[in-house]
Amino acid sequence: MSEQEYKALYNRIKIDLYNEFINPESATYGLDVVRQQEAKETVYTEKEIIWEEIAQLTEVMQKYEDEEEYEHALFIKKRIENLKKRL
Repeated sequence: MSEQEYKALYNRIKIDLYNEFINPESATYGLDVVRQQEAKETVYTEKEIIWEEIAQLTEVMQKYEDEEEYEHALFIKKRIENLKKRL
């Protein structure tokens, strides 16, 4: 692997990590990996997937509220509202 390819890979990993763990608007909190594994096992309708994500995000939001991290909870709440609009 050349130095240029290594830097490109490194930058891609940084962006992916930021989007997954730091940027609450785009974070899935690992749910996309879980969904991919479940999708291999069973077939879900789009509505079932959305309801499952809403349920999991609600749990995450409750944890943030319990820990008094209201800013993070607000981002999760917005994500839930956007998902409910898709139903």
